[in-house]
Amino acid sequence: MTGFRNRWALSLIVALLLGVAAAPPLSRALEPPRPGEVERFRKFKEWEPRRAFARELGNHKIRPGRLIEALRKARRAALSAAGVSPDTAGPMAQAYAPPPAMAGMPTRGSVKLFALLIDFPDYPHGNTQSFVNNRLFGNGTPAESPYESLAAYYYRSSYGQLFLDGGTTLGWYTTSYNRSTIPQTRQGRESLIKEAITYFRNQGHDFTQYDNDGDGTIDYFLVIWSGPDNGWGGFWWGYQTSFGDRNFTVSGKRLQDYSWQWESNPAGGPFTARVAIHETGHALGLADYYDYDDAVGPKGGVGRLDMMDGNWGDHNCFSKWVLDWITPTVVASGSSLIPLNPSAASGEAVLVMPGITSDDRFAEFFMVQNRYRSGNDQTVPTDGLLVWHVDAALNASGTDFLYNNSDAAHKLLRLMEADGLEEIEQNKQANAGDFYLPGKSFGDVTTPSSVAYSGQPTRVDVGGIARAGTVFSATYAITGTLPPVQIPSAPQMSSVQ
Repeated sequence: MTGFRNRWALSLIVALLLGVAAAPPLSRALEPPRPGEVERFRKFKEWEPRRAFARELGNHKIRPGRLIEALRKARRAALSAAGVSPDTAGPMAQAYAPPPAMAGMPTRGSVKLFALLIDFPDYPHGNTQSFVNNRLFGNGTPAESPYESLAAYYYRSSYGQLFLDGGTTLGWYTTSYNRSTIPQTRQGRESLIKEAITYFRNQGHDFTQYDNDGDGTIDYFLVIWSGPDNGWGGFWWGYQTSFGDRNFTVSGKRLQDYSWQWESNPAGGPFTARVAIHETGHALGLADYYDYDDAVGPKGGVGRLDMMDGNWGDHNCFSKWVLDWITPTVVASGSSLIPLNPSAASGEAVLVMPGITSDDRFAEFFMVQNRYRSGNDQTVPTDGLLVWHVDAALNASGTDFLYNNSDAAHKLLRLMEADGLEEIEQNKQANAGDFYLPGKSFGDVTTPSSVAYSGQPTRVDVGGIARAGTVFSATYAITGTLPPVQIPSAPQMSSVQ
């Protein structure tokens, strides 16, 4: 596995030079209904149960523990800035520390996962264990880059901070009964998982190695099953959820989060890592950024242009900031000329809002990054700057974002479309016109504008965009003054579910 680590820097340079472009992918995990599916679901009284199931999974929300952990870091930074040592602040600092199991899968370091392969007499598998393992924890298939393997994708996305190459693929485990006999309930799903895990434990497999932080919990694993899916919001679909039976242990460890996904879609094809990449994003703490129901709230998500929307390209800069992979350059006042290298390789981004700081993840602001066709972004529509409008305000208890991209009054994360056509808001896909290139600008009087959701001008201005090879520079300015953002108060940990 050291092969892709050692080749990482070289591959990024090659990708920067080639700027390979390709057609956007057509699949996503927990993907929206297929054309005509909603009408069929409604006709047969299936739509509401399926939508309720999708919402119950909670994949449209950030993981509470990840949110609280980010809040804790923000508060500690605020204490340090005020001249108070967080280590001596006692209960004030500790109030922000979530229980280890709540934080979930680590976002840095060498993290060991296991994948559980399950097939059935009526649906035998079509991919070998070694083939699946290579596309999860090995080098994968270079021709499928940037989705050649789960490990390679996240090594690049985290800038070499997250290693998933020590994982193990167990299987195939074949049940003694047909898939059709499995109750399509949480209990039915967990009984199947317990049966397969017990089999491998009895074969001598050591599951203690997957407790990465030593808290007695296996934070995340993958379940891959054979056979066809049964549609969006159905039992046999791709999603990430948590294990409910707290009495079940394996090698003395409890189970926490897991992804539940198909071997291939459509059934019978080769296994690819793309759905696993998306679902692992949930395990790390990220939310879906696509719209579950266009009849409620604003439409279109982020136009599929994100791994947590359309399984397309890299994770955006806001997601990477929440995962603690990047520290953006902050423009809180005045004016700064800032060059940005491609975010796929550099992790560079700009955070711009009056009075904002690098620790204010829970306010309204704009983030800008250079999305260049290289690395995990080699399939995006063009090269240029993307401007993101974020409203990360928290709810009253401080345990969740007030907004999401599915059913809120406005979006948690919105892509500002440089061409001003607002096509994403019409449920259309993002395209090259959404990138900010030389000659374009962004401010209070442009379309789209930097006006806040309250309707008040933010005085944020991005202009003078220029390109020099792979680098895009711009002048980021605050042309007026507004009250600074406030760090939210400590949430009550007992209210986190």
